[in-house]
Amino acid sequence: MPTNLFDLIRNLFTGGNKTLNSHIEHKTFTPFDLEAYIAKKQQEAQEKVPTLERMFGTDFPAFFYRHRTKYPLTDELLFQLDLLGPEAVSLDNPHWKDKHPFNFPGPFYTGQTDTCGTGESEAPYNTLSDTEAMEFVFRQPQNYVELICVINAGVVEIYDGYSCNGNNHWTYSECRNWWSVRGDIINSLNSPKFREMNGGREQRYIDYLNTTAENDLRKYCYFLENHSYPKNDKIALPPL
Repeated sequence: MPTNLFDLIRNLFTGGNKTLNSHIEHKTFTPFDLEAYIAKKQQEAQEKVPTLERMFGTDFPAFFYRHRTKYPLTDELLFQLDLLGPEAVSLDNPHWKDKHPFNFPGPFYTGQTDTCGTGESEAPYNTLSDTEAMEFVFRQPQNYVELICVINAGVVEIYDGYSCNGNNHWTYSECRNWWSVRGDIINSLNSPKFREMNGGREQRYIDYLNTTAENDLRKYCYFLENHSYPKNDKIALPPL
């Protein structure tokens, strides 16, 4: 029978505490299922869509690109997402001077973030991590589900590194300059270290940049120049 603290510690490591050892041996640990977690979060976001569509309409781009200031985090939206608190206010923090160069132009962007990798689980279709595990927004939300997910990614990021005031900073000229160096971004995304960090998810950004990203960015430039989002494909968009 152990008589002091040192005996207790020695018995712990030498097998003297059979009850504790038996408990440890029979303890089972369930590994974290990332895919199941993502599916659950996507379903939860989808369940909120009907309410948001009733409030803000079914034309998501017209809703998302509606204002130049403090948007898209309106009080009405945050109320529906149960986020009227300090965690939502953090998304208004300015990070433009520390903006990650891989952020795709638009309202949401990141500065310096933590390296916990929570962006992948909260917003897998909009965020990635660089080789240092810093998060960035590779695609602006395309619908209400993605909007909710990006907001959640910002809320759980412990350094409050997400911002939603990009409309106050991006200009047509800056968007063109950003687009002109997209080849450098693609080269970085193709690096072995980048692929190791993102497990193949970086291909989503590569595919996006090589397909519909140009048209999305031209529409965003139209919004910046005209303070309204193009309503149809017949509207002439500014070149990049």
